[in-house]
Amino acid sequence: MAEDFAVLDFALVDAPPREVARAMAKCEPAGDAPEAASTGLLGRLFGGRRNKAAPEPAALLIQPHGTLPQGVLAREMLDDMGFGGTDHEARLSAPVGTDGLTLIELRERTDGAPSPRLLALSRALGKAEVLAFRLSGGRHSGGEFAFTVYSGGSVTRRLQVYRTSGEAEWQPSQSGAAHPLEAKAQPESDAPGDLIPPSRQAALLAQLGIDADELLVNRNAYAEVLELSTRPGGTPTANLPEQTPASPEADTQDRGSWEDEVTQLLVDAVGDALPEHEQVPWLDALTADLEAGHTRAALERARELLARGNRPEALRRAAAQRLAQLFGLEE
Repeated sequence: MAEDFAVLDFALVDAPPREVARAMAKCEPAGDAPEAASTGLLGRLFGGRRNKAAPEPAALLIQPHGTLPQGVLAREMLDDMGFGGTDHEARLSAPVGTDGLTLIELRERTDGAPSPRLLALSRALGKAEVLAFRLSGGRHSGGEFAFTVYSGGSVTRRLQVYRTSGEAEWQPSQSGAAHPLEAKAQPESDAPGDLIPPSRQAALLAQLGIDADELLVNRNAYAEVLELSTRPGGTPTANLPEQTPASPEADTQDRGSWEDEVTQLLVDAVGDALPEHEQVPWLDALTADLEAGHTRAALERARELLARGNRPEALRRAAAQRLAQLFGLEE
């Protein structure tokens, strides 16, 4: 990961992107922006002349793909004097890791303390844990690294190291009970800077089945990505459709529709994993399994094929889950 930034923040949560987007839009008051703008140089110079009754900015909206920059959503400078972009930009990507978590990328301007935005988000999400990570890059005058767990609007665990300059000593701090992820990601030593350096952050992510080097780089790995900002022209988060899994009973009411979807999933799978001369024989063998009533065997055959494919893992995993639903074998 490139380190041409001052501070980088991201979080993981076990909730669908749509639910996270609605919660973020609800718990981030639009009225925060005018006060934040006044902290910049021009805001301080002309703040006294500003209209005190200025209208509130637009709410957080779902933006078209490509609205946000392709790179990481990081603060480029520690003191950007109000010109560093909106605090309300965020990107939600899923599924991530072995548990299919949602990745939250955001710009957090609070230094040396828990994130007010993530505290509010965790309160809105209820019992779902929000696992937050902070890294500092080459543009930070010293450094700050942290791992924070939020739940129900509270900080239940926080590990942090901070220093004001490259020559200063690391200042460690920790609070709350150890999180289960820490058991297999212990500090390398008792040195202050080893409490939560990037290497331990990567070890914590590895416990979730996440490669730290790919997390914010490989955008093609995610089946669903939502971009949020207060920019005009977006879609209110309340208009996002509910994502409910279809039941096998509902699918089989229309046999033609059921067969069309199964066929498309299997054709995509064989086209991805097999040479052309092997595709029809493979489909014939799976059809024979289904006609003989060996549905589970057919599903296992399809799963094995999907595992051999070259498409993004998230797409192949989603196809396997959908086939299990259609075959009535969802676990």
